Amino acid sequence: MPKSYGRNERIAAELRREAAHILSAEIKDPRVNLATVTEVNVAPDLRNATIFVSFLVDDEAKVKEAMKALNKAAGFVRSTLAGRIKLRYMPNIHFEYDRLVKDSMRLDALIAKGLGQKRTEGTLADRTEDTLADRTEGTLADVVDADTRADADATTTDAQDAADGAH
Repeated sequence: MPKSYGRNERIAAELRREAAHILSAEIKDPRVNLATVTEVNVAPDLRNATIFVSFLVDDEAKVKEAMKALNKAAGFVRSTLAGRIKLRYMPNIHFEYDRLVKDSMRLDALIAKGLGQKRTEGTLADRTEDTLADRTEGTLADVVDADTRADADATTTDAQDAADGAH
């Protein structure tokens, strides 16, 4: 039976963690400031790694410039990773733009439009913050209390129905 969390996945997770730190703290290029590492795929032979990044910027020109800067910095990122992660061979690093965040925001807007809801205006970063705030409104205790009240109401109704049927 194969392992559910093999060596490639462990190496990819470590590369993701370290690459995110390098991009946020050690690369001084202002074009790369808003880069977020979303995923890392490592080839089965561990010779190549693709680092997927997203940006909270709507402008395609800025994204292209940032991707150019990242690909120029790939050698620096690889050598820094080699100093932090002990591997016999450090994979070649390739950066790719991950459109998942942008596409999900676009789909969210289309769904909201289809449901007749007002679309939030502003930048992609503003819409992301608004979406996260909407999803985190209320606590787990609020949800549990609402479920408990609904169960109690159903139990009371069932008991009253049974009592009415007995008379």
